[in-house]
Amino acid sequence: MRKKILIDLTNLSNPTCGFGQIAANYEKNASSFFQDGVEVLFLMPQKGEIKPQPNIVYIKTNKIYKIFKFLLPKVNVWHSTNQQYRYLRLTRSTSQVLTIHDLNFVSEKSSLKVMLKLKKLQYRVNHAAVITAISNYAAEELKKHIDLKGKDIITIYNGVERIDQAESIKPRFVNTERPFFFTLGQVRKKKNFHVLIDVMKNFPEYDLYISGQDHYEYAKEIRQRILNEKTKNVFLTGTIKNEEKIWLYKNCTAFLFPSTLEGFGLPVIEAMQFGRAVFSSNFTSLPEVCGGNAFIWDNFDPDYMSQMIKEHLKSFYEDEQKIVKMKEYAFSFSYEKHIQQYVAIYKALLKEKKSYQ
Repeated sequence: MRKKILIDLTNLSNPTCGFGQIAANYEKNASSFFQDGVEVLFLMPQKGEIKPQPNIVYIKTNKIYKIFKFLLPKVNVWHSTNQQYRYLRLTRSTSQVLTIHDLNFVSEKSSLKVMLKLKKLQYRVNHAAVITAISNYAAEELKKHIDLKGKDIITIYNGVERIDQAESIKPRFVNTERPFFFTLGQVRKKKNFHVLIDVMKNFPEYDLYISGQDHYEYAKEIRQRILNEKTKNVFLTGTIKNEEKIWLYKNCTAFLFPSTLEGFGLPVIEAMQFGRAVFSSNFTSLPEVCGGNAFIWDNFDPDYMSQMIKEHLKSFYEDEQKIVKMKEYAFSFSYEKHIQQYVAIYKALLKEKKSYQ
């Protein structure tokens, strides 16, 4: 009988978040990497349309699966594509691949919540056959806080969808008569977007668009500051369409990313695809992922940050070789490479397991 691999794509229920984008690209690209003799199952959210692909079996989630796990299919390899998974069925013949994205909660939560989350993560790591991390930084953080019990961690960088040639649409909120900077992400405290308000006081001729989910309390605080300080050139746009995101990447003068907590940092690589000047913080995974292709802020003093932007903007766009090198680097984070690395893990595990009857 054919051996079975299940890939958890339940985050397709939220396609605008990072986990959702990863799931969408697995659904789009993974089917072509499996040979005959292996049955591949995608675990999908209950809601949403499915575009069938050859050699893929689609399993839709059901709340009952959380209680009665035996109703989920038996498989040889189960890939939990992030550590926040809700569904899992392990048997003696199942090997779990567990992908760790970050341990941001260690810095974000109270000590009691951190303890509980670490206990839960420890339990999940204990039961996984193979552990992967999306950056060396994330791997090192896991080693600090979790007892791996001798298990190795494999770093597999996130795939980044090639979007530089995709369709774009100008957002209505953009004033095309003014140059602008762009940044992207959930407007949460860890993104540190508030430091850019003071930076923009040194760039009255530019606008800044901060795009992403903005229902958080932190977003309210930023809006209040903009109002209180009568800042005219900083705008929170809320969630934007993918085509609008592409237009903003393509037309911004620079991409600014002062985040303090990232397991990977997808937006900096996306911005590089368009040959944009990227200014990033020196925190967590960002220096690693930027790979020497961004200008790195060592601190958040607004005058220092502003001076770095002014010093490097003009020279960056005059150096065509640097831009070409940056684009090539960004394109190296392909989903083809990413999925092939996971397929190699699946194959190694399958060699050790018997197929189900």
